[in-house]
Amino acid sequence: MVHAEGVRKRYGKLEVLKGVDLTVRRGSVCCLLGPSGSGKSTFLRCINHLEKVDGGRLTVDGELVGYRRHGGKLHELREREVAERRRDIGMVFQRFNLFPHMTALENVIEAPVRVAGVPRARAR
Repeated sequence: MVHAEGVRKRYGKLEVLKGVDLTVRRGSVCCLLGPSGSGKSTFLRCINHLEKVDGGRLTVDGELVGYRRHGGKLHELREREVAERRRDIGMVFQRFNLFPHMTALENVIEAPVRVAGVPRARAR
């Protein structure tokens, strides 16, 4: 479902992602652990193309994240195309507008249920 090959991200001289390789299969659960500042949130933001990678390749459900291949070259998608693909990638930001009266699962399925009209049982 999520596949990263050699993903790199830098901010100026600071390289925060140094060739991340990861495969998460459909239906699997994956936990990213590490100290503050180690790149966990940056990597998750790259999965949604909220941050652009500086190297490597990221795919979600077999599709490149933020880019399309044409004529052997990668071309960045327009913002509208990126937004369309983001619809299918669920993400809950740490400590950011979570509903305190809801569980983590309820927070995650809220958007598919309310925005996309997915039945609650299917979203769960």
